[in-house]
Amino acid sequence: MDSDQRRNRRLPMEIEVELYRSDQPMCVVRTENLSCGGVLLILDNLELPPLGSQVQVRVVGMLGENETPPLVDARVIRHVTEGIAVQFSDEAFMPD
Repeated sequence: MDSDQRRNRRLPMEIEVELYRSDQPMCVVRTENLSCGGVLLILDNLELPPLGSQVQVRVVGMLGENETPPLVDARVIRHVTEGIAVQFSDEAFMPD
């Protein structure tokens, strides 16, 4: 087993997402990979939110049948050279 032990399998995926932070205006960033537990966000030259801080993310654009993507709550769990890793909140994908 390699040193990169994560709970969920990650898939390479580059898409644009809106990143919402309580102390900053919304910005559009790119993803590097995605899992059912979280996503790695590339924050080119943007200030990194503190570890443990709450953020929200949403896919840019429309989903199938012109559905608006949900705004998903997440927590910053790691800083990396290119950005941040966020973990989706437990309630993020619970049915209404």
